[in-house]
Amino acid sequence: MSKSSELKRFRAALADGDSQVRLNAAVRLAYLGCADGVSELVAGLSHPEGAIRLVQVPEALALLGEPGLAAARTLVTTPGPARLGAAQTLVMGSEWTGVIEAIVATLDDPDPINRGTAMSLAGDIGPAAEDAFAAIAAHVAADPEMALALAAIDTSRAYPIIHAAADGDGAGPRAAAISALAGLGPLAVGSVDLVAAALNDPSRTLRERLSAGATLARISRDGDVAAQHIGGALRDADRWLKIGLLRALGQLGAGYPRLPERSWVWPLWSSRFALSAPTVSSSDSRTVRVIADYLDSDDYDLRRNAALALSFYRKNARPVADLVERAQIEDGLRHEVLRLVRGVAGKPHDDGALDMRNPAVDLDDIAPPCEQLWADATGGVLDYRIDVPKWQFLHYLVERKDVVLHGSRTADLTVLEPRSRSWGGSRTAGQPGLFAADHALMAMYFGIVDRPRTRYLRNGIDYKKRTFQLAVEFASLADRPFTDAVVYILPRETFARLGELTSVVQVKPLASLAVRPDDFPLLEYLWGADIGAPASQFGDRFPFLQDVALYPSKRSGRSAIST
Repeated sequence: MSKSSELKRFRAALADGDSQVRLNAAVRLAYLGCADGVSELVAGLSHPEGAIRLVQVPEALALLGEPGLAAARTLVTTPGPARLGAAQTLVMGSEWTGVIEAIVATLDDPDPINRGTAMSLAGDIGPAAEDAFAAIAAHVAADPEMALALAAIDTSRAYPIIHAAADGDGAGPRAAAISALAGLGPLAVGSVDLVAAALNDPSRTLRERLSAGATLARISRDGDVAAQHIGGALRDADRWLKIGLLRALGQLGAGYPRLPERSWVWPLWSSRFALSAPTVSSSDSRTVRVIADYLDSDDYDLRRNAALALSFYRKNARPVADLVERAQIEDGLRHEVLRLVRGVAGKPHDDGALDMRNPAVDLDDIAPPCEQLWADATGGVLDYRIDVPKWQFLHYLVERKDVVLHGSRTADLTVLEPRSRSWGGSRTAGQPGLFAADHALMAMYFGIVDRPRTRYLRNGIDYKKRTFQLAVEFASLADRPFTDAVVYILPRETFARLGELTSVVQVKPLASLAVRPDDFPLLEYLWGADIGAPASQFGDRFPFLQDVALYPSKRSGRSAIST
């Protein structure tokens, strides 16, 4: 669709009787550089949903430049629900007047989304939020996660407060404080014993212990000391913690870049702050031997992550090469590790593909029962009584009935509203709408993954190759964050590929189908993703190492053992 056609379409939608449709159109127009919907955007700063009033609308207003910023300047000093979104808009437009006052005024808000956004806004602008430091510090006892914002504002003043939070109550706040210590680097060296104790405490959560391992690699003055702590915890760890600690040991290798890594974990400022201090380096040859012990593991993912870690120990090239030559690891990994530690140029080993494919299904064979069931579709829940796996039935509908699918944890919806925000990594995908997939397994995946129990998903589809990628955040995949869900079967008419298949108007389903996690045929082969360090350290020349860097786990715990 051309830009002029889109402008015409969205301008017409500004007259729609549904306020949500008008707001969606205004956001889309702003991304096309058109300010016709600015009044709808201003109203959207008071929207009841946090993602809309605090992210979508501020981004749109900031993109408009002066028309949007002018509205925000007025609202940022006016008490009410629009104030914080106005502050967000101004920060996106590189303006600060009134922002600190709006942050401070929101810290006592009863809505945790507003308080969290105020904290994130302070952390995002860092030292520029100095005048909010005292107010934020006063709230740390009640909300320890605010310690991270303090660290971004003033590291030295924040350190004792963060140390206390890391020694406090609550696994989530402790993990956040331990990650904040990582961003302080050697300034937090006095917390090494505290963080090491968290790492070695089996009663702590996986996320907290993973945070502790990564933090030790950044706050220890001596890399060998960090390696001893991490290696000691590795011996008695379960498979998930072992994977994470092997990655932490890898970051102690002399070949690991000492510069801050990139991260795409939202909110970006907090993940980037946690990676902002360089890691220390271990020169102890015992560290190499500790890592190498896992090269012959029966666990597919332990082998992969041990190889990844050893690829950074290039100053130990000869012993690493000898160990890798003898190990029972996959040829692609062996080839790339040896190239790196020996400094040998050459083409990568072929076949480092990450792609998944649909399990085989004969659509003609399953057509009669699928047609019989589809004939009963009246907009409600299908009474599933055919002897065809549910994913195959959904796949049949996509291929033969020109429908699209929407996976959800919410049952019994008679109308689906375009209120969501996709974190698809682009401005287009980040705009509001109702999102769908013309791919059965991807739609089921979006439904059965319990989003409140995981921080992010990583997925993609290549329509030309007919392949796809599906992953869940590594630390949450260990807890199997799956739930019963519903797949809504929707008419395609109002959907356009706006980054993703998106409808900016409400849609009535043709039918819906209840699904359970065990209906998903690739459940035990979902990848565990780690969108951050050390994902950015390997390029296309090292597809197998890049694979491990992005996907610490490529199988669940139930299917990890391979002989």
